[in-house]
Amino acid sequence: MLKFVNIAMFAAFFAALPVSAVTPSPAMIAQFQNLSPAEQQRLAKQYGIELPTGSVGSSASQQAEPEILAPQQVSSTKERVRTAPPVAPAATSGRFGMSMFNADVSTFAPIDNAPVAENYRLGPDDIVLLQLFGKQNSSEELKVSRNGTVNLPEIGPVNVNGLTVAQASDLVVNKVREAMIGVDAVVTMGKLRTINIFVAGEAKTPGMFAVSALTNVTQALYVAGGVSEIGSLRDIQVKRNGETVARFDLYNLLLRGDNSGDIQLKHGDVVFVAPLKATVQATGEVKRPAIYEIKSGETIDNLLTMTGGTKAGAYPQSVVLERFDSNNLRNLLNLDLTKAVNKQMSLRDGDVLTVSATSPRIEHQVTLIGAVVRPGQYSWRQGLRVNDLIKSFWADLHMTADLDYALIVRETNEAGDVKVMQFALSNAVNQPQSTDNVELKPRDLVLVFNYAEQAVNRTVLNDYLRKEVQKRYNTSDEMRWAASEDLSSVGFNNLVQENENRVARRASLGATDSIAGQKIVDAQLYDSQPKRAMFDQTEVGVSVGESALPDIMQQVMLKLYYEKELLNLSASFNRTELMYPLIEKLKMQARNGASPLLVRVNGEVKVPGEYPLVEGANLKHLITAASGLTESAYLGRAELTRAEGINSNSNSIEVRNIAVNLETAFNGSETFSLQSRDRLSIFPIPDWNIERAIEIRGEVKFPGRYTIQRGEMLSDVIERAGGLSRSAFLQGVVYTRESVKERERLQLKKLTEQLRADIATKSLTEDGIKTSPQDALLMINQLESQPPIGRLVLDVPAILAGDITADLPVEDGDLFYIPRTDYTVSVVGEVQHASSHRFKNNMTVEDYLNLAGGLRKRADEERIYVIKANGSVVIPSTQAWFAVKESQLEPGDAIIVPVDTEYKDSLSLWTAITQIFYQSAVAVAAINSF
Repeated sequence: MLKFVNIAMFAAFFAALPVSAVTPSPAMIAQFQNLSPAEQQRLAKQYGIELPTGSVGSSASQQAEPEILAPQQVSSTKERVRTAPPVAPAATSGRFGMSMFNADVSTFAPIDNAPVAENYRLGPDDIVLLQLFGKQNSSEELKVSRNGTVNLPEIGPVNVNGLTVAQASDLVVNKVREAMIGVDAVVTMGKLRTINIFVAGEAKTPGMFAVSALTNVTQALYVAGGVSEIGSLRDIQVKRNGETVARFDLYNLLLRGDNSGDIQLKHGDVVFVAPLKATVQATGEVKRPAIYEIKSGETIDNLLTMTGGTKAGAYPQSVVLERFDSNNLRNLLNLDLTKAVNKQMSLRDGDVLTVSATSPRIEHQVTLIGAVVRPGQYSWRQGLRVNDLIKSFWADLHMTADLDYALIVRETNEAGDVKVMQFALSNAVNQPQSTDNVELKPRDLVLVFNYAEQAVNRTVLNDYLRKEVQKRYNTSDEMRWAASEDLSSVGFNNLVQENENRVARRASLGATDSIAGQKIVDAQLYDSQPKRAMFDQTEVGVSVGESALPDIMQQVMLKLYYEKELLNLSASFNRTELMYPLIEKLKMQARNGASPLLVRVNGEVKVPGEYPLVEGANLKHLITAASGLTESAYLGRAELTRAEGINSNSNSIEVRNIAVNLETAFNGSETFSLQSRDRLSIFPIPDWNIERAIEIRGEVKFPGRYTIQRGEMLSDVIERAGGLSRSAFLQGVVYTRESVKERERLQLKKLTEQLRADIATKSLTEDGIKTSPQDALLMINQLESQPPIGRLVLDVPAILAGDITADLPVEDGDLFYIPRTDYTVSVVGEVQHASSHRFKNNMTVEDYLNLAGGLRKRADEERIYVIKANGSVVIPSTQAWFAVKESQLEPGDAIIVPVDTEYKDSLSLWTAITQIFYQSAVAVAAINSF
């Protein structure tokens, strides 16, 4: 009875498996009972079954016959796969081969009508199809019985158990021919029997499955959902009757296509997936980076074979192997895999092999960049010269190319320091034997510039920058801003400005009186960028919003000479932009107090700025680098500023200014060699600017715009304009000047700042201020928005009378307005009705105030003043203002009644503010009235 309980419990154990798992066969039950008690408990524990006490043990002493449990019937293997419980997708481990069992992409589909090999051995439940023809025609479907026989019609049972298909076919055909004269037969296989197999170990869904008799190991694994995360792909065992009959390594199938170990399973077989033992990881420049399972004794060479080998861009001379040492601490080994001894190094569990990429730099190449039709990298060969790269102006250069100035940048040492050579592109192409046709060396960079500040197809460069902005800030506001801007110009200008600010901050922080300190600061002034190789493709971070553009431009500059996409855009950069990375490189390589090999030219040249100092450079080289002189340049005299060294007494740089003649420099009679940090200033021809002009409006005979010379007086210009007309109002002239306007703008700014400070101070006093903060701020805002007029007060009658002290020299941009005679006096400000009234000799200020309805409640009666027609202001010196004689009022005057600011201790600033408002209003009204 105990034996029956044992069997029943084992059947209950299998019933607890997923629905699709079948009940064990009698042979499997017998095999389970033959296991030791410990093995029975381990197997039950593995599948979550707890056997009752006494249910395990030896069955030798049991006498009762077991009850045979009928196997669960499954219509087909395909149906078994459909009804299998869903397996939750495992987290991606990156282990090679695991994707083979990915249910989302697997194409495995068992079929029942697959061709049957002739070596297939028949067994119970197989269907044999018998076709009789000849004297008798019929078709029979014969099922192999449990005792292994098929019942042939008119012949009887024939034993075919264990025979191959070929053997059974020969046997049946012979039996038919012997027993049935004139009848022949053909034997084929029908539906195959279903076998029960068990998938155990580290499978995703272990259990017993009813599968086709043609099932092999891999198909069994598919049915079980594949291998678990800790299951081995290289140690899959097939156990039959308690013995291991085969071992299957899936890597042989996946890597070499060898399926010799993928044997056909038999009824009762157990497919056991062993636990994973050791793994290593291959990363970097290998064709198939992944985690690989290894066996004992496998080497780095075996691992590289598994990965498919290294990529073409791998650098096997520098491979890093990371492994755990005897103390279980990580250790790194540098290996050269071009040596066979290193490739034969045995692997250990947890090893990580990293194959680095080779350098992106191409050894034997030269780079052509700038205003060329086909920029890029070209192969270098011995004897290669400039005219081998650029053979034709028309075919190889853009129309904007500068034929007089080009550069070759050449590395001088392993540190990446460079020197610069200057040549004339026209001579290199037209005169191959000239020294300008320089022989190139490996890694040379040939820079061909656009003339002056020209550029080719700037839109393409802006589109590139717009995409870079979009990658970081793909918002409607940012893209609207990016679409409306010349991003290349804005970004570069902001980048340069940031660098200049950085230099200024560094200089202010590093200022020192010591000689050594002075040298350090002097070198730092040229180090406007962080210490990083200008030619490296180093990415830099970006800031927020619009401020990210300079950083994006910085990245572009860092990669401009090497990245293929930017090489193709190089013609879209103007002279200064294309030069920028080279200038920064020269600044950066000036180390240990050395001065950078740079010179500067300012003034009357096409492109002022810094340029590389080439060997043997003179003034002509520098001016050519700046695209030549402007038409206004004065050749007779220029000035060269040179730092001569450090004065030991003052611990400061000694500077010498040298006068040079550009005519002699250009004709070659004077060869003045340049030095690092030289500054050349080229001045304009005196009085070259004939565009200086003054505008005269109003009551002159010939109003208009008059060209003026330096030092010309206003009286001279009035005379050129034909003099004043009879209706000219001399006391009301308005004369404005741009320089005065700028000073007024600065004064207004200082005034508003002072006013804010005064308001803040008054608000902290005990009495405070009566005016509300809102009103005070409103007044300040009005003051800030008030445009400056720039009016000069002139005594025109004295000027016309020939008074030299009253006359003044005119300047470019001056405006001289002479109104018609005005017979009115205006009253504005805090009166009941601001208005203008006809001037009368016998009327006083009080009379005009009465005509305007008198003062308002907030009028400041003590500070009433008069703005004269010529712009001057008359302020009372006594309290007897209303007793002022009528002779003090003249036509065109304006009486101003300011507002009372309501301070207990009033601020004089408010009076100044209102005076500014009214003076501006009077001047603007006078000009606009014409």
